Amino acid sequence: MRTKIRLAAFALATTAAVLTTTGCKSQPDHPNQLNKFDGATYDALTLAHGALTSMSASISGTYPQYTAKFNQAAAAYATAFQGYALYRTAATGANETQVAAAIQNLTASIVVLENAFETDMNVSTETMDRLRKRAAQIRDGAGANVSVADILTALEIAASIAETVPSARPYAALAAMVIAATDAALTAESVQTGQPIDLSTIQPVPQIS
Repeated sequence: MRTKIRLAAFALATTAAVLTTTGCKSQPDHPNQLNKFDGATYDALTLAHGALTSMSASISGTYPQYTAKFNQAAAAYATAFQGYALYRTAATGANETQVAAAIQNLTASIVVLENAFETDMNVSTETMDRLRKRAAQIRDGAGANVSVADILTALEIAASIAETVPSARPYAALAAMVIAATDAALTAESVQTGQPIDLSTIQPVPQIS
């Protein structure tokens, strides 16, 4: 697990930096993207795919109480992926509105899942409100693409809250899972930065049976 100092001091600053670079023109385009929407949607799905894939084994084996919410997020991801794959195949932009709506639904399902984790980590309401307020300020000021920014903000809020959980607490392992999922999402996004869009890297995440 990352040290308390590392995330407590830098997590939201990292969010600001990533949101800024993701939303501004300095963020490298994917060489085969159709347009800005295409590239940003791929980035959003990459983040979500990294997080959900990381969580899957832990929820299946250790935290089955989150299965229903995870499966809702996985289903929302599959819908968004299918719409996006059609968008890229058609190359007409005809279903851009539907894809954007599917990404928003995916974001909402990830927020619901992360909120369940946050509640069960028993972090004080004051701490959660402070971190969420700070993240919202960063999100609003970053000028980033909505889909990428919202998914990343949800993940980093959860990770920041998780880092306040003492390692001796019984729910410290849950906190570690949340942090690992955010790390996996950021790593996946970093690896794909400036690379050709490859749908094989963001295939739907299987639901937990």
